[in-house]
Amino acid sequence: MNVFKEMGCSIAKPSAYPKFLKNKRGKIFGYGMLLMLFYFLLSAVLPLVFFQIRTGGFGTLVGEAVPDFEVTDQGFWIEEPVLYEAAGSYIELDSDYYFDEEAAYEFSRGYQSMLLVDREKLIVKSNGQVQTLYFYMLESGTYFSKEMIMAMIPMIYLFLILGLIFYFIMITALFFFGVLIVSLVGMLLNMILNAQLSFGEIFIIALYGRTMPLFFKGLILRFLSWTIFPITIPYFWVINFGVTLVYMFLAMKRIGAERSQPVQYVYQQPYSSDPYQQGGYGQSTYQQNPYGQNSYGSSYQNQNGYPQPTGSQSQENSQTEDEKR
Repeated sequence: MNVFKEMGCSIAKPSAYPKFLKNKRGKIFGYGMLLMLFYFLLSAVLPLVFFQIRTGGFGTLVGEAVPDFEVTDQGFWIEEPVLYEAAGSYIELDSDYYFDEEAAYEFSRGYQSMLLVDREKLIVKSNGQVQTLYFYMLESGTYFSKEMIMAMIPMIYLFLILGLIFYFIMITALFFFGVLIVSLVGMLLNMILNAQLSFGEIFIIALYGRTMPLFFKGLILRFLSWTIFPITIPYFWVINFGVTLVYMFLAMKRIGAERSQPVQYVYQQPYSSDPYQQGGYGQSTYQQNPYGQNSYGSSYQNQNGYPQPTGSQSQENSQTEDEKR
């Protein structure tokens, strides 16, 4: 059975789980890695691809959203003011306005984070602390602009790829760790159902039992939530591991029923030492009389196979012998 068919059977046919126990370790590990690859595509790669198609990529976003600006040790300049306020955050960039420092500190109390930038200074609030930085304090020759951000887009994609690789390694490690935790719970099911499974076999069942929850999580809670509309399911982690335990219960119940059935032995009569009698050749064809009962009577043959004389012939022979005497 190939791995793609096993994925379908692990979801729709719990009765196929006993066959999974016959797989080798390499195939089992490969199944887990392939399962995580599908989850990785659904939860990270495909949403990123849709984001690129829908928005045109980070370069397009930066080009359209960020106005021209320059930051030097002489001060700050921006083509047009920027104002953003949402979810406890406030951002305002305006090179034609001067923010009073004391008023800005008082204004920051209403927000968890804040960024104010005028021609001469930067006021930022983060982690409950408000700090001010004057641009003349920067190193001489400092220069930063929108063009420099656009030039950094390829580097952003490189860090994004490295982040995806790290994400795949992290979720794969967490996946196998989760299978290990579920296997420990599966030992209790093994005792209750008397399935007579080793820990390695319980681990295999738990790994295949994680197929359905991972596909659901990757497709519904990741792909659809990040591409169409957000979907939240309270206490999903309980449902996630609960579905896995249901699959394990059904699989162990099937395996326990198969292993509890008595083994029936079929005995076969051994061959006789005489191949012409009770052996595989049946009765011997060399009988005392291969032609059945003698149609000429029992007196027809003697022990040597020659005909025996009848009663009258025997008397005549006796008289002849007396006359000769």
